[in-house]
Amino acid sequence: MEEAKALPVKKIGNATFIYKHTIATRIVHGLHIISMIMLILTGFYIYAPATFRIFPNMDIARYLHFIFMYLIGWTMIYKTYYLIVTGEIKELVFRWRDLLEFPSLIKHYTYDIFVGIPEKNTGVYHKYNCGQRLVYSMWPILLLIQGITGIAMYFTTRWAAFSNLFGGIQNLKFIHFIICWLFLVTVVAHAYLGSTGPKVLDFYKSVITGWEKYVAKKH
Repeated sequence: MEEAKALPVKKIGNATFIYKHTIATRIVHGLHIISMIMLILTGFYIYAPATFRIFPNMDIARYLHFIFMYLIGWTMIYKTYYLIVTGEIKELVFRWRDLLEFPSLIKHYTYDIFVGIPEKNTGVYHKYNCGQRLVYSMWPILLLIQGITGIAMYFTTRWAAFSNLFGGIQNLKFIHFIICWLFLVTVVAHAYLGSTGPKVLDFYKSVITGWEKYVAKKH
């Protein structure tokens, strides 16, 4: 696969900023955040309404669940189209050789950021690290499985044959529930890691402005 090109760079005083997120990417990202949060909250209510009393009733929870299911589905389709057309998919797709970068990535997030060591400078400003590529490549697959299992659980009679392939509706519920937790864990991790830049709000600002402050390790 062709190596990704360097991102646009600008200087403001002594600070270096890289342009990581286009306006389309930022809008879709915002819709994904809202949709993911609402799907998780409504999903927990649907799964255990007596425990997660966060919606007035089941009808409203299911209605909202379907709205945000369609929203996140369509934005995912658009995002995939956008990535292919712009060629940005070369930056996003996980590659097996990315596994070689994981030791240094883990060291960075478990040690370096706590002692003030910036991320290693590779000489080129790339958009995603290996961890981000793994999660972003995994999410569309999980969303597809989540959507199919969700529809099968809602239309139990029409999708009975499909459910039986997996040993019944209870097994589909288990798969759906586990994927929900995978999304919850990765969303929380994503939000936390976004606070580990040069300053707590730097990465969050980049999601709004598109420009992210870059600090490279000095050699």
